[in-house]
Amino acid sequence: MSELFPDEKLIKLAAARPENELLLLCAHRGGGVEATPRIRELAGGATDWDYLYRLAELHALLPLLYRGLEDAGASVPLAHRERLRGRYRDNATRNTLLAGELARIARLFEAEDIPLLAYKGPALAMQVYGGLALRRFIDLDVIVRRRDVARAGELLLSLGFVKPSGLTASQERFLLRWQHNLAYTGDGGRMIVELHWEVSPRPYASVPLDEGVWARAHSVQLFGAGVKSLSAEDLLIALSVHGTKHLWERLAWVCDIAALVNSQTDLDWQLVQRLARDSRLERMLHLSLRLAHGLSGARLPAEVLEENANAGVEGLAADVASRLFKGTDYKPAGLARNVVFNMRARARLREKASYLRFIFTPTDGDLTAVALPDGMSFLYYLLRPLRLVFKGDAGH
Repeated sequence: MSELFPDEKLIKLAAARPENELLLLCAHRGGGVEATPRIRELAGGATDWDYLYRLAELHALLPLLYRGLEDAGASVPLAHRERLRGRYRDNATRNTLLAGELARIARLFEAEDIPLLAYKGPALAMQVYGGLALRRFIDLDVIVRRRDVARAGELLLSLGFVKPSGLTASQERFLLRWQHNLAYTGDGGRMIVELHWEVSPRPYASVPLDEGVWARAHSVQLFGAGVKSLSAEDLLIALSVHGTKHLWERLAWVCDIAALVNSQTDLDWQLVQRLARDSRLERMLHLSLRLAHGLSGARLPAEVLEENANAGVEGLAADVASRLFKGTDYKPAGLARNVVFNMRARARLREKASYLRFIFTPTDGDLTAVALPDGMSFLYYLLRPLRLVFKGDAGH
């Protein structure tokens, strides 16, 4: 166990059942440790395959579970193997369609001279997993410069997408200033494109998408289109923020961090640390790396491991690890746990205060729930706490 999972303290919280350990081993990508014998041993034991399937589904890891079992030549009952193979193929088919749509969007944006960065989704699958089939994603995320948001939205409309109904021009300007994205839907709601101008709302985490980000971007090939995407260093910061924002409730997000780190032989750790420091996100970064190292086999330099040990994230990582395997029935975090976790994920009083401001910043859901005249938009700040209490989610 210690060779496969070097963080014994963390893994003991997670792998209380053999099925949990089996899923973790199948999710290892490029950790440099041979897990095949242990996968075969666990699969050949008294495995609760229904529990394992539900757990992998909950954590968006069915593709990695299937691939890990197949690559190891593990003994899997035929009915369960067929069910996993079916979901794997379905996921690969949908991912291919989404990747094709992203390529179509990228070509149009390029023709209209609107720079675009693909974020997560197909670009992440290609960049860190080496193919579309091993990651589950359900929508497309693209980043444009703030000044290009209006034109980018028009281009998405020209492709048949629609934006949330009921938004006025002034409400869109409000969202552009205080939020970070706007979701467009197509194909009767079955296709979603999230148009980003920030990684997250500034009050939540100030991750500047400055010209350095655009200069460092690299190209991913999708159906003959060279689609620009975040560099590995910028992506690591962005994924750390995303996972923390959602309390790391999906093991797939931890696996993404590990796969990203392990797939990059020339990752600039000094740049990563500088980006986190400049944005005051050091604790979020260290939390993501602690989880990725302890649960998914991320290979980290000795100096990064040393910093993690002194970054005040041990309690947070233990909390995440224990909750990831509490069962197969998903129960979203309530308001109180959301707030407490996110406050602990910030080391300084200034960032904690900014997070509290983020909680009470109206979202597109708040704006479309109640139509107010343009001159009374300040009332959304009064309505937001009421919706927050009833919705019970401080993570937007």
